[in-house]
Amino acid sequence: MFSTPVPATVAFRSAIPEDCADLALLADMATRRLTSFLWGQVASPGQSSFEVGRNIIRNDTSHYMHQKNWRVAVDRGVLIGALNGYVIPEPTGSPPASEVIKPLNALKDVAAGTWYIAVASIYPEHQGKGLGKSLLSEAENIARSAGKDRLTLMVGSFNARAYGLYAKSGFTEWERRPFHPFPGSDEPGEWILMVKDL
Repeated sequence: MFSTPVPATVAFRSAIPEDCADLALLADMATRRLTSFLWGQVASPGQSSFEVGRNIIRNDTSHYMHQKNWRVAVDRGVLIGALNGYVIPEPTGSPPASEVIKPLNALKDVAAGTWYIAVASIYPEHQGKGLGKSLLSEAENIARSAGKDRLTLMVGSFNARAYGLYAKSGFTEWERRPFHPFPGSDEPGEWILMVKDL
């Protein structure tokens, strides 16, 4: 149980185009720099990886990171955190992927049909106030509304703080896969798929 209650001024709403720069940053924070690394792989020479990410979130309606799949936490008009999730489709034979994301794709195959939390992130100055638990509760509500009875997420074995939050919130380990380091990443470890029955 968290000792600090979530401020009464915090509310959730659907993301809007003006949120997309924040969403790109929060996605990268949650994935421990993985999204900016992947965005950088498709960036044009001289183009910022965050420009690529912002454009995907803002404009690519077929991408799971599109703004329609986000809920944002707002405190007195200021965006302080965000949640991105979707139902993982059944495997159809993944296209070739880099060694960095193959383990993630393998874990998504295991979790097919669940409502998956791809991003749950809060700006550092707003952490420690119970907002992480609120994001997870919001995800549960969305999953139930979508008719899903299982909620999943992934966390790196090197991210003890996030793992602890998820475990306290009722998530348990389902499977693990090796973590392949990339430039600027955490130390080697494992990706952990966690699940919660609703």
